[in-house]
Amino acid sequence: MTSLLIGASLWIFVSDAENPTRVDLFPASIQVEAVNVGPSLAVASSLPAVQVRVSAFDDRWEDLSAANLRAIVDLIGLDDRAQEVRVRVDVEGISGVRVVETIPAVVTVNLEEFVSRDIDVSARLVGAVPLGYQVVATSPEREVVRVSGPESLVALVREAVAEANVSGLTVPLTQTVDLTARGEAGGEILGVRIDPPSLGVAVDVVQTTLSRTLPVEVRIAGDPAPGYRVVGVTVRPSTVVVQGTIEVLQGLDRLTLSTVDISGANTAEVRHVVPVSLPEGVRSAADAQVVVTVTIAEVGGSVRLTVEPRAVNVAAGLVASFDATVIFVLLEGPLTDLESLNAADVSVTVDAEGQSAGTVTLDVAVVAPYGISVALVQPDTLSVTLEGAQ
Repeated sequence: MTSLLIGASLWIFVSDAENPTRVDLFPASIQVEAVNVGPSLAVASSLPAVQVRVSAFDDRWEDLSAANLRAIVDLIGLDDRAQEVRVRVDVEGISGVRVVETIPAVVTVNLEEFVSRDIDVSARLVGAVPLGYQVVATSPEREVVRVSGPESLVALVREAVAEANVSGLTVPLTQTVDLTARGEAGGEILGVRIDPPSLGVAVDVVQTTLSRTLPVEVRIAGDPAPGYRVVGVTVRPSTVVVQGTIEVLQGLDRLTLSTVDISGANTAEVRHVVPVSLPEGVRSAADAQVVVTVTIAEVGGSVRLTVEPRAVNVAAGLVASFDATVIFVLLEGPLTDLESLNAADVSVTVDAEGQSAGTVTLDVAVVAPYGISVALVQPDTLSVTLEGAQ
């Protein structure tokens, strides 16, 4: 028997040396719960969390969690008043762990009469539906629910609030939401129970506005300067996205801009930034304005001139004579330039360079002022006689 006791003591000594016992505070607080509350009573005070000092082998600390520690106050036989009750911490689901100390060791528990009453249900919206949609109705499936708990807390409850989230909602939807007990100022009342704890809430959403892309139309007023004409009108952007009710948008097929006046314009382009005037009940996602560009060009025409030809580069000692004394030239260009044009402004020549005495046929060259083009030359060749000077 003596040898058996010596062996057991030696085993305990060796085990403790290899796996020492650790006594320390558990790193997480444990929430206290009440048990054995009388059927006509309820806990009116919030129970605190406690810290627990435990003793366990090192290897047990690795497995120990808050789920293994249960802190309770046993209220069996207690009446409705505020009183101090000792906290008991039980170890569950793990062996080799012992509770050494509970901090605090006692807590104050306020017991009150357990009461129940009916309260109204109020549906409230959380979030917002997208632009162009509207919540037209919110209907909880029940108008009244029952709240139960300590008398002083139940007396504070004014309504049960069902918060329905409508963020991004574009179609009617029924969703199940939890109920929250709320007081006079809207604050949540804790420590009471609502029956049922959740309800279905029907949210009716309708589309109030539509988006539509409409072409933009511009009106041009006035005339450009004499000799000019409008050759093009561009609008950038050519369409605008607008929003409005179905009734308003159905009556629109385009947006008309303010009139752009080009009276007296004589430049290549007339550019205006024009705000888009939107009809009543219509709005744009951004400040709507467009750039209107009116392209102006000079009016073209033609003129026929009779011009005497000249010979150039005639060899010394020779003179040139022509079988035709005039050349008919058809010129095209802006009317403003053609109106001031005369025969002296046009050069009609034949080049006799390298030619000796005799009769030759030479091409007629016509040079017109800048901006004027030569459309026709008659004749386009001349018979030129080169002979000695008399």
